[in-house]
Amino acid sequence: MSEAHNHSPIQKLNAEEALRLLFPDMSLLGRIEQLRIASRSKVKGTLAGKQRSVSLGGSQEFADYRPYAPGDDIRRIDWSVYGRTRRAYVRQYWDEQELIVHMYVDVSRSMSFGAQETNKLQYALRLAASVGYAALCGDDRVAMKLFADRIVQELPPVHGRASSPKWFQFIADATRSIDYGQSSESDLSALDLSAVFQAPGVLPRRSGVSWLLTDAMFEEGIEAAIVSLQAAKQQVVLCHLLSPAELDPELSGELKLIDSELKTGKDIAVGHRLLSDYRKAVSEYIEQLKYLCAERGVIYVFVNTGISLNDTIHHILLPEQTLAGKS
Repeated sequence: MSEAHNHSPIQKLNAEEALRLLFPDMSLLGRIEQLRIASRSKVKGTLAGKQRSVSLGGSQEFADYRPYAPGDDIRRIDWSVYGRTRRAYVRQYWDEQELIVHMYVDVSRSMSFGAQETNKLQYALRLAASVGYAALCGDDRVAMKLFADRIVQELPPVHGRASSPKWFQFIADATRSIDYGQSSESDLSALDLSAVFQAPGVLPRRSGVSWLLTDAMFEEGIEAAIVSLQAAKQQVVLCHLLSPAELDPELSGELKLIDSELKTGKDIAVGHRLLSDYRKAVSEYIEQLKYLCAERGVIYVFVNTGISLNDTIHHILLPEQTLAGKS
């Protein structure tokens, strides 16, 4: 995989500095620790963890009965059932497997649009850091890929709470390095989302949950990208981020608007009617994405970056059952 090119080296942050950068409000970490990533269905895995797999094994969560067969462990015979039926049945339990969470974060030029306090890229990375930390606290595995028209940086799967410093440091360093070179990088535009997921090694090799964090400003390829992830046995969460300035722009007069991806410009007269048509188009696009996700069985989460990260996690993600309280 290729990496983003920086014009001068940036000193890496230590774990404490990374935490301060990503979580100015450190109390949020404590609340995230009480959450865990939820899987809609049982996940097939190969390593011990806390998610139920489609295989049956040695956990303590009851799954079903089956008739006794020679060679079965007689300790699993349910004698109360035998007493009622005079037939021997063996108790089966769900095999508990870890969940693998893949975070795909859009770092194309359009993601850096807006004021610093509502910047979509910074918000997406902090949100990904939060979701990933919840997964690590649940003893799951989490990986991250940053993409524009291709994967530009990636962190292979890390496991468990002990890996959280590595997780935070990667995201904090990526936040600074991508932001540092964003304005001068000519190769961080992206028009076709599906092209990213057609490259070798981009799709997960094991079933799990994939989060796609993006402003969805692509000319094509969103549905094809979702289909590719689902073909890789992923439960997909589309996290659609827009800034307040994109939802309700405060513009007027004769302006030259610059395409953030292509860097092309267009002179335009901005008035009340044009802004009204624009807001309607944005609303219709959001509804189209919602419909697409509902049709494909994908969880759609809309994020206004003008809302605090704390509120996004607790008031948007929880009702969607994307994060669930620990049992």
